[in-house]
Amino acid sequence: MGTWGVNIYQNDTALDVKGEYEYKLHMGETNEEALEEMIEENQDIIEDIEEGALFWIALADTQWRLGRLDEYVKQQAIKHMRSDLERWKDDEKLYERRRNVLEQLKEKLLSPQPPEKKISKYRQYKCEWKNGDVFAYKLEGEEAIKNKLNNRYLIIQKVDERKWFPASIIPIVRLKITKDEKIPKTESEINQLEYIQTGYCFFEERFRGRDASIPLKEQIAGKSFDTDEYGLLPEFLLTIIITSKMKQFQQKLIYLGNYPNIKLPKIEYIPLTEINIYSILWKDFETFEKDIIEVYLGNNKRQFPIYHKE
Repeated sequence: MGTWGVNIYQNDTALDVKGEYEYKLHMGETNEEALEEMIEENQDIIEDIEEGALFWIALADTQWRLGRLDEYVKQQAIKHMRSDLERWKDDEKLYERRRNVLEQLKEKLLSPQPPEKKISKYRQYKCEWKNGDVFAYKLEGEEAIKNKLNNRYLIIQKVDERKWFPASIIPIVRLKITKDEKIPKTESEINQLEYIQTGYCFFEERFRGRDASIPLKEQIAGKSFDTDEYGLLPEFLLTIIITSKMKQFQQKLIYLGNYPNIKLPKIEYIPLTEINIYSILWKDFETFEKDIIEVYLGNNKRQFPIYHKE
């Protein structure tokens, strides 16, 4: 838990509580639903001597501000103010400043709260592709023309999906590229195409993103850590960040079918967490193609400096 001041939200716990609670309301949950989930999901924090006080204080202040203060939350916050002050007793000046902050909060919580504020619901965008769905995307932008890749096709296969803040479900894919201007028509033809390497990981960083709460053996089960001829762990997964412009992106795609058994790359490093999967934001087709071509030339054609180090 990081703390950098005496004010209510000058610590990590309070900021997290505020953000989590507001997020649940933006997702369309009622105050009762959000509160029940907050208590259920944060038992470890609530039971902690120091963080428990911060939890109730931040939740009460946030609820009051939004006109949703629950009586139980109010009582818990007031109850825990005394124990919270114990954290500051070794510094007289900070103790007095924190005491003033808590006294002002207590006075506010005991006063009539404002009318319930309207919370706008997040717009949710969900990629409806099924795992195994394969699409063809024609390269025809300036970057493709410049690198003599125009009229060739990206072959995009959805292999998984992930949540993207605040409320979207976006695809995780692998990419291939055709050798010419012909669209593959069968699984066999797709298998013959070259995968686009989207990134790489240094071997010593292979456990990046590990979850400290889960045994490492469980996190790496079934994963490969074979290196290429450069001693690197090649990556092929790609998260396409598509939200409000999904329709625009769909218009560029030709559906080829669902092929769940396409051969995987011979050597592939899959990050331990989806956060570390290479991502590209779909803004427009020119930007998208430029980003894809950059990693294709950089990795597949070995133009990135990493491949020229001795």
